[in-house]
Amino acid sequence: MMNPSRCTRRVAAPLVALLIVALLGGLPRPSPAGAQQAGQSWKSMIPALKAQLAAHPDPETAFRLSMVYAHEGMLIDGWHVLKQVDQMVGGESRRPALEQKIIADATADIRRNPHDLLARYELAFAAWVGGNHTTPFEQFLEITRQEPSNAMNHGYLGYIYSTRNDAKNTIAQWEEGVRLDPSNSVLHYMLGSAYYRTGRTRDAASQFNLAYRDRTLYNYITRGEEP
Repeated sequence: MMNPSRCTRRVAAPLVALLIVALLGGLPRPSPAGAQQAGQSWKSMIPALKAQLAAHPDPETAFRLSMVYAHEGMLIDGWHVLKQVDQMVGGESRRPALEQKIIADATADIRRNPHDLLARYELAFAAWVGGNHTTPFEQFLEITRQEPSNAMNHGYLGYIYSTRNDAKNTIAQWEEGVRLDPSNSVLHYMLGSAYYRTGRTRDAASQFNLAYRDRTLYNYITRGEEP
């Protein structure tokens, strides 16, 4: 049987990429497009954003698109868009300035509208990349409180709990995530890894089997094939 701890580190990339790599370079803050609030479909933004990106490849549009993908659980799409962002802005050297700008702007947006979940995503992602893990925890607690029906909110919050070695709350969040979205293979895998680490090997095996219905995920874990 594969080593789940090794595989967990490898599969964490697509799930956590949108937290860890969200700020790939010095992109300016996207122009306002209206606050995204609980219960609103962010998928409706995707066609227009893709069209804008095709017509004018700029990092602002790409960053916004990646945030929408993050919220909607379209992790591979978001991952590839963030790679484009990295190419657009020229790498890591401009990250710190961007992090501070996004944190400041998102904080101001949240003060104006505490229900602006897009701004809360931006603040959480920027703070995480900057090494502040308290702010993302606070933001995803609030995001999940406002929008408990979104599986990915529970996925991100569960990941943050896992970095705090809080197995009970990690499992609780990922269990809620897969309950809300039984088709989410990444959340099934992450839940399986949490079960495995706590000695629940049969439950872990069940979750891994559900995760491996996604052959892209299976190939990534077992063969290292990047999507």
